[in-house]
Amino acid sequence: MKDRNSKIPDPQVSARKVEIACQTFRWDIIRSFLSGLIDSGWRIFALLVVTRYFDGTSFAKALVPAAFTIGLLSTPITLFYLPRLRLQTSKLCSTNYMISGILFWVASLGVDSLWLFLGAGTAAAALLAQQMPLLIHIYSTNYTSGLRGKRVAYAISVGIAIAPVFGWFGGQLLEEDLSQFPILFRIMAVACILSGICINKVPSEILQRCPSGNPLTHLSLAWKDKVFGCMLGMWMILGFGNLSTMPLQIEYMTSDEYGINATNTQIAVAGIIIPSTVRIFATSIWGHLFDAFNFFLVRAFTSAIQLAAILIFFFSDTMAGIYIGSVGYGLAMAGGNVNWSLWVTKFAPQGQESDYMTVHSFMTGVRGLVAPFIGFYMLNLISIQSWATIGSLLVALSIVLLFPINRLARR
Repeated sequence: MKDRNSKIPDPQVSARKVEIACQTFRWDIIRSFLSGLIDSGWRIFALLVVTRYFDGTSFAKALVPAAFTIGLLSTPITLFYLPRLRLQTSKLCSTNYMISGILFWVASLGVDSLWLFLGAGTAAAALLAQQMPLLIHIYSTNYTSGLRGKRVAYAISVGIAIAPVFGWFGGQLLEEDLSQFPILFRIMAVACILSGICINKVPSEILQRCPSGNPLTHLSLAWKDKVFGCMLGMWMILGFGNLSTMPLQIEYMTSDEYGINATNTQIAVAGIIIPSTVRIFATSIWGHLFDAFNFFLVRAFTSAIQLAAILIFFFSDTMAGIYIGSVGYGLAMAGGNVNWSLWVTKFAPQGQESDYMTVHSFMTGVRGLVAPFIGFYMLNLISIQSWATIGSLLVALSIVLLFPINRLARR
């Protein structure tokens, strides 16, 4: 007969787990708040600076949204070598933030040099993109599965809350004088350094070494785990449709060819303030849906909103219509962020979450690196509305693919 006491959890262990979860949540909230400055600042203001201040080429413009994905591409190699340092995961995250902060400060010095600005900024964004597998390792270790979605979603919401304020401030600053953009990137640099201090306070385990001698060994999960591999294919189609059209928002609002001729403030409103405000309220709802409902249903609903947002935004010839499209983008980004960040925790075996996330991040990097360049290149061949239609059809195809994958996962 089994000892009944063996079924009773140790109260000291349970109390310690609660304490770790609370400490993680407390510091991650502050980190996420600061990260809200960084994401919106690079995604919108960097592209605006390259487009209007430097009058950059299509290649230079495409490099801005591709920066994060360059970092994602290197995550398998990074995650292979970082464990050799025998450091806690939170310390590795902290180091990434610190280096990124220095690079953003260097980018702010590139007032007279496009490639100093773009080179240092791209390197900083690429480093930050490698944080997610490390953060997933912390979340999966420190949070229980029943609360993980809600807590991460709440932290994301707090991070988004600062974005509209920063967006308005940045829009007004650049409206007054576009050459003042270094101020924004110095703020982002300080935010990175403070984020590094915060994440360093989070308790975490030492990142374990991969037993294989090949840094790309985790990529084999794509064909060893059939459901995971099919999901990666779905994400590839969805991401290509989205990532090849989203960077064109600035081009659509600024180019004389399309007749919008938005001001810098209007661009900040459409690109940062409206989507971020919507995400503040929507992210916690998406976190609840992620925990409570079938993942495939939630992902399909998110993608349907994304499809509508693409069509509304690029087929509107007034700022009012573009603002409505921005609301759709905000809803889709809120759900997409939660789904993208946590979906592997529903499919990966316990203890392999960071391995699965590494593969997912790498594949995101592949499409994210290629898609913006193709999007800008296609504007030389077809209209922006035609390419938006193609992008929306790819999103629609990804929705259709979810149904057979769902059946496969149930076997």
